[in-house]
Amino acid sequence: MALEFQNLYRNPVWIALVYGDNGCGPTRFRKQGWWAVNPGQSRKLWDVDLRRVNRNASFYAQEFKNSGGATWDGTGNRWYRIRDVAFSQCYDDNTGCNQQPNFVGLDFQNADNGQHAFNGMVVTLGPSPGQVRRIGSVRID
Repeated sequence: MALEFQNLYRNPVWIALVYGDNGCGPTRFRKQGWWAVNPGQSRKLWDVDLRRVNRNASFYAQEFKNSGGATWDGTGNRWYRIRDVAFSQCYDDNTGCNQQPNFVGLDFQNADNGQHAFNGMVVTLGPSPGQVRRIGSVRID
């Protein structure tokens, strides 16, 4: 399975991720963006078995309109520095970073009250700005 995003919003949405990457240091996370997801489209952004990676990841999504579009952002303490153009860099590398949005947290081990980890997840954005729904899939042996 994978981490997939579905756009139910009326316009294209651009998505940035922060996810575990043991190749980065000292903080073992990577930040990467931007993926466009058109209205009605679903798109795999991270094609990996989620049981095999760091259980914590985050995303931020926006309708790019020169600072006037809808956003899907967090309410916690996940303020990550990112660029407004395509990027893929380790968490501690802030080269070219010119914004610091609050990301939405994802936990890949929330299935079955912690008994089974998700092997895939679909994050649905919309139809209203800021509206998020997460549905995980669990492999049953």
